[in-house]
Amino acid sequence: CMSHSLAQRARMPLTGMLMENKRHLFHIDRQNKTPLYHQIVENLRHLIQTKKLKPGEMIPSEWELSEIYGVSRLTVRRALDDLVRDGLLVRRHGVGTFVAQTSVAQIYPSELSFSRNMAQIGLKPSSRVIRLRTMPAPSEIARKLGLEEGDEVFELVRLRLADEQPLMLETTYLSARRFPDLPEADLVTGSLYRFLSDRYKVDIAALDHVLEPTLLTEREARLLEVEPGAPAILSEMVGMTEQGVPIEYTWSLTCRGRGRFHFHFRKGDIGKRHFDESAIAQIRRE
Repeated sequence: CMSHSLAQRARMPLTGMLMENKRHLFHIDRQNKTPLYHQIVENLRHLIQTKKLKPGEMIPSEWELSEIYGVSRLTVRRALDDLVRDGLLVRRHGVGTFVAQTSVAQIYPSELSFSRNMAQIGLKPSSRVIRLRTMPAPSEIARKLGLEEGDEVFELVRLRLADEQPLMLETTYLSARRFPDLPEADLVTGSLYRFLSDRYKVDIAALDHVLEPTLLTEREARLLEVEPGAPAILSEMVGMTEQGVPIEYTWSLTCRGRGRFHFHFRKGDIGKRHFDESAIAQIRRE
């Protein structure tokens, strides 16, 4: 009997051996009228959110999950596609499907620097510079920075990482005339805000911040290592000095499942919030 059990385990796929002690966690209710693929999505989502499936852990293959759940591989694939789009799972070609690394909470108001935010929660921040160039400021960017249309600005595109995991795709614009030494900054492991403070004695003290939902393009998804069309949060912000002088305009994309936005308001802040009525009307129409 023992030799038979060992023989069974010898034939078992690697992920099957790794997941055998967790097999009981994967279940659906066939008496429930909810579509099977949706039950699988919710079951896996629950296992990920409760850390029963840990960040970076490889999950069973489509074939193994179809055996465990007693459904077709097509049904399993549809469920996994949903979780990949949500940023909870990551496919590695030729290797398998893994639980995405721990999502990061961004708290507002808080430390304004990405690097400081990541360090505060115990993650190692870094950046990959995708592009740094000068360009004439389009009218909208010039307006946000208090410049004239056509004034030279730096366009800085960075992939922001936490513990080497892509978290955010960020594009920043700053006045080239005001900050001519920007190309000398350490934009990979250093903080842009610290560079501005140390070199120019300019401190970002306030942000005008707008968030809205969007879908990732193929290029954006490739950089963030998710599926094209994955839902994301588009963040637009203008960084200002204590006196209200605009310094930077940044827009960024954060995948759903890679981050949480935690807002904390005091009573006196309530009047400062602004809701775009046209956006609300659009949401209601949809």
